[in-house]
Amino acid sequence: MADRDPKLSKRRNRPTADDDFAAWICDQVAALKEGRFDELDIEDLADEVESLSKRDFKALVSAIRIILLHMLKWDYQIEQRGNPWRASINEHRNRVWGELASSPSFRRRIDEAITTAYARARLAAHAETGVFLDNFPSECPYDWDEIMQRSHELGPDNVPVDEGDPFQGGVD
Repeated sequence: MADRDPKLSKRRNRPTADDDFAAWICDQVAALKEGRFDELDIEDLADEVESLSKRDFKALVSAIRIILLHMLKWDYQIEQRGNPWRASINEHRNRVWGELASSPSFRRRIDEAITTAYARARLAAHAETGVFLDNFPSECPYDWDEIMQRSHELGPDNVPVDEGDPFQGGVD
C-alpha cells in the first residue's frame, strides 16, 4: 500500500471551493468551530478573508462614487435638480457611514476612496449628462465634508437651500 498524505485522505469526500463554494464555506466553518484545524483549506480561506476586505472597500468606493455622480449632476445640470438626486445622495451617505462603522480602518483610506470614486463618477456624469468631459474638473472638486454634509435641499425654482448638516460625525 502506497503512502498517502493524511490531509488528502481527510479531504477526499469534502467539497472544494471550486466545486461548491457554499458547501465548502459550511465545511470550513464547521471545521473551525470544532477545532479541526488540520482539515482547513488555509490557502483558500486566506484568499477569501482577504477578498472580504476588498469587497467592503469597493462598497465604500461605490457609495462615494454615487454621491459624487449626483453632486456633479446637481452642479452641472441645475435645471434637472430634483428629489431623486437628493434622496440618492442621502441614501449613499448613509451607506458610507455604515461601511465606516463596520470597518473604521477605512477612514485612513478616504482620500484613496474619493480619488478612485471621482474618476468613475466623472466619466459617468459625462455619459449621463452629455456635458463635455473636460467641463468636469479632472480632480475631485469636493472635500470630505462637502461630500458627506453639503446640503442638497430644493427651494423655489430649484435653488439649493442650506438647512444645515443632517449627518453627524466625520473622519478622524
